Parts: sequence; C-alpha cells; structure tokens
Amino acid sequence: MLNIIELTDVNKSYGTRVKSQILHDINLEIEEHSINSVVGASGSGKTTLLNIMGILDRPTSGEVIIDGFNTKIMSQGQLAKLRNQTMGFIFQFHFLLQEFNVLDNVLIPSKILGNNRSEVKERANRLLDRLGLYKYRLYNVLDLSGGQQQRVAIARSLINNPKIVLADEPTGNLDLQSSEEVYNIFKQVNKEYGVAFVIVTHDKHLAGRIIKIQDGKMGC
Repeated sequence: MLNIIELTDVNKSYGTRVKSQILHDINLEIEEHSINSVVGASGSGKTTLLNIMGILDRPTSGEVIIDGFNTKIMSQGQLAKLRNQTMGFIFQFHFLLQEFNVLDNVLIPSKILGNNRSEVKERANRLLDRLGLYKYRLYNVLDLSGGQQQRVAIARSLINNPKIVLADEPTGNLDLQSSEEVYNIFKQVNKEYGVAFVIVTHDKHLAGRIIKIQDGKMGC
C-alpha cells in the first residue's frame, strides 16, 4: 500500500535565542486508507506533529512528503493548493462560521479551491444526509448540538474528496455518546470512501494503528 504522508528525520524547534525543541528525529509513514491514532501526554508534541503532517507548519529540519510531493521545495501557494486538494481537517472546537448556515459551512473548502459547481453542492447534501444532518442543512450552526456541529465539521473535511483527514482532539468537548458516534463515523467514512485518518486524541476510543509520542519522540 502506498504512503500518503512520509516524515523523515523531522525536528521542530521554536524560539531564536533560547530554542525549545518540540519534536526529535521523527520518522513516520501514514498509509493510504489507514486509520491512525496519535496518543501521548499533554505537551508531548502531538499537535505540532499533526500541524507538520498537515503542512500548516514547517519542520526545523527533515523531510515531509505529501502524496509524493516534497514539501521542502514548494512555495506557500503550492503548499496551500496541495493541502486543500489532498487533506481535510477536523478540530476540537469545530471552527464553524457562525454567520453561515450548515450547508455553507460545509462548502467553504470547495469555494477556497474555486469550485462552485452544482455537483459540489450535491456532494455536500449527500454528505450531510449520510451524517444525519440533511434536514438541518439550512440551520445556523449555533442551533445545533456539539455532536451535530462536529458532524458538520466532518462533512466539511470531506467536501473536496481528500485522501486523508487530520483530526486534532475531535471529541475533546463531546460527551461519551457523541464521541462514540464520531469515531463510528470515522470508521464508516474510512471503509466507504477509502479516506485515511490521523487522529490526535486523549480519548479511550482509539482506532486503528496507535502512534505513541512522548517528549517529542516516537514510540516511547
């Protein structure tokens, strides 16, 4: 099976005069169609690792290959296009736009990509229907429960037909039942659409391969 993400000898430090190293010599491969849970204590470097995998941040050193592209030699514009075409993102706090309804929130990544065709709207409606949200498609997102808002975020992450979805503590603010529903959706989407997942989590509902991070190091 092919790798959608490859990290080789990745290090990440912050600061100029006094540097704080967050990641140490990370070597990691994420296969297409796989589910991966990244676990570790708070401050272990999980979110930093996810941001580098999502090319939201660059490593201090090392190589990041996304879908066969070496991101080290790409411009910011090229990285943004690759990210929007290849990846979907789900965050703990949803980051839904309160001034838009559910359908418009789902469509945002497609509009950024410049795709406003009618078939994209049809795909959004199909995703919302698949996630049990079709009847709420014209509701303001503030009228939904936390679990429903997270399902909107899941639909949004899938609108551009990504090869991989990166999720940062996606159930952190949800109750047990809603958390279980979200993880079941991930598994269903993985099975039906072949989308790979990397999930940073403290949750006990771990899925697929377990990637352990401790003090910025792999497999500790």
